[in-house]
Amino acid sequence: QEAASSVLVAVGRRFLNKVMEEVLRKFQPGILPHFFVVQTLADLATANVFGMVPFLNSILGTMLPMLGMARQDSMKSVFCYALQHFSESIQEYLADVAQAPD
Repeated sequence: QEAASSVLVAVGRRFLNKVMEEVLRKFQPGILPHFFVVQTLADLATANVFGMVPFLNSILGTMLPMLGMARQDSMKSVFCYALQHFSESIQEYLADVAQAPD
């Protein structure tokens, strides 16, 4: 699962829209996602900042209501990991907003 996540992140550096289309199918409102789905989204935010920041509004809108559903420590941890990476990608995006494609 970790290897598959790494492959998706590597492919997402170049073909983000296709990767996001598939990953978001596994990231539905009201259903706690698999650990590696959340980790993949976090790693994509770091790997492709300018591609991922436009997706963050919808990702966070789906993710924030899920936080209360996370009972296992591993899920709590990966949600924190994701929030950290999303925040860092927003900071990097804003620091170089002149390069932003949108």
